[in-house]
Amino acid sequence: MTNNFITDLNAINRTFLFFNDRKDLEDFTGLNFSNNNTSAKFSFEKRYNAYEKLSDYAKNNCNVDLKILLETYEEISKLITDEKPSTLKELNIYDIIDDFINENDKVENLSLKAAFLVLILTGLLPKYSSRKGNVENIENNFEKFYSLIEDYCKKNGKIDYGYLKIHREQFQQVDPQDLSRILLISIASDVLTTLKNYNNPQSRFAVSKDFRTEFYDIDGIYCNTKDGNINDFWTLEYDDNEKKNYFLSHYFTRNNRTECVFYQAVMKNYLSLTHLTVMSEKFWRTFCENGSVENEQALFWIEFSSDKITFERIDSDGFDIDLTVLYRVDNIDSYVPKIENSVLITEPKYLYTKSGKITAVTEDYLIFELPDDVKSALKTTEKQLKIPRTDDLRCYESINDEVCFVIFEDKKVCLAFYALNKFIPINQTVLQV
Repeated sequence: MTNNFITDLNAINRTFLFFNDRKDLEDFTGLNFSNNNTSAKFSFEKRYNAYEKLSDYAKNNCNVDLKILLETYEEISKLITDEKPSTLKELNIYDIIDDFINENDKVENLSLKAAFLVLILTGLLPKYSSRKGNVENIENNFEKFYSLIEDYCKKNGKIDYGYLKIHREQFQQVDPQDLSRILLISIASDVLTTLKNYNNPQSRFAVSKDFRTEFYDIDGIYCNTKDGNINDFWTLEYDDNEKKNYFLSHYFTRNNRTECVFYQAVMKNYLSLTHLTVMSEKFWRTFCENGSVENEQALFWIEFSSDKITFERIDSDGFDIDLTVLYRVDNIDSYVPKIENSVLITEPKYLYTKSGKITAVTEDYLIFELPDDVKSALKTTEKQLKIPRTDDLRCYESINDEVCFVIFEDKKVCLAFYALNKFIPINQTVLQV
């Protein structure tokens, strides 16, 4: 046992790392702090036990190793202090984030180092040697950090809304009195790691593979009021043929008739949040016109519980512009005539999806078995399809990895790698590879 932990205790007190005023820290540790140091009147053992209590709190509440965090904090603060002022002025936070995303993963504690760089340089966190007073308006620092990341994502197209949203909710669900600088550091590190993983096909694919496909009892009719609304409602139907898929339809009354807009939804999972991502008309239209979709644009993001769904519209930059809570209705009989007599005003650009089976993986190709429906749509007798294993498809290594064929109403077909948001049009040229 060494006295290093006393130095750490003094740093925790000095930087207000765990609590936003000194009294809360003293109440938690049972120590008195004066002149930014732990009082020597307390025994060595009591101070050590206080440090261990803070270490446990950091691990259990913020998922960080306190010793590593403090060492990294001191290291990055010294790095910033040693830089010439002119060099610091030239630093661009977006460039720092870009460098982190493209940096070798083997760098030790990389995301934590990047988090400290971003937070200190933006003034959201004091340097390790700081002797500043009580923290004021910690919530504002969290919001500023997320605004910074959102601006970065919008300008660089680095991530879709949902993934960032989950992290934001981590702190929004915390009691404001429990928000702290150590939690900000932890969340900043997690967000930056998510950015890095999202831009790495292998990492995104690994997240997707962890998703357990299961049936969720969310079929039904939903309205924006608990009492129902026969003139404006949604239906959500499970696709019996394809696991993870749902059909979503919006029915509304206009010009004395019931009109309907149709969507397809895919079940996804990230950071333990299961949700539906809805491919809208704009999504498929972009694919049909361009032959590809750069990212998930014009999507809906749906979270659900037993009696309601939270429905968020997402703009072309990948960020929410509207939120609606829809409630499942029990009496569905009165809605049936409306559905049966409705007019479909937005034709689906696709007929249905069909699971794709990988039959072999070579160094250069992914080889698929062509389902009969796909062969019929393509008017081909070919039994298999070979797709070059480009760098972003290297993560597909097993015949058990999931892919999906999307068959359009004009008999066009694409191969959808939903885990990567990658879509490959299938035509005669592709078939002849």
